[in-house]
Amino acid sequence: MKKLFPFNNPLGIVLTSAALILTISPEARRGTRKALVKGMGAALALGDQVKGLTSGVRHQMTALLSEAKHEKETMNFQQIPDTMREMKEKSVSKTQEAMTQMKYSVGSLFNDIGEPEDTDAEQPFNVMADPSIQSKLNEIENQLH
Repeated sequence: MKKLFPFNNPLGIVLTSAALILTISPEARRGTRKALVKGMGAALALGDQVKGLTSGVRHQMTALLSEAKHEKETMNFQQIPDTMREMKEKSVSKTQEAMTQMKYSVGSLFNDIGEPEDTDAEQPFNVMADPSIQSKLNEIENQLH
């Protein structure tokens, strides 16, 4: 017995006194048994909670992975460069078309301007009253709407 619980170690003294008390006192045995039963019940309840949490996380991860897998299968990465190239070509052609229409509409805007009939230096000349400018502005407005 000396080798199992050495008396020069404080832990040995505590274990020896606990063994003596449990051996002699039936009250101590009943109390120890109740404490052990409650401790085991708490440990089992904690284990059940951890098991429930891990199964919930596992279910969520499975759903997330299946959703990501479905998304990956439905995406076709090879079509993306072709689609981008088509969009670029369409935008370039639309821009060139708009520039051509703008050059056609605005390019000859100032070609038809004549000299003012009354060149009186004291009175300003109203450029907006010129019929050729009015017709060009109306033409541009019609094209934009």
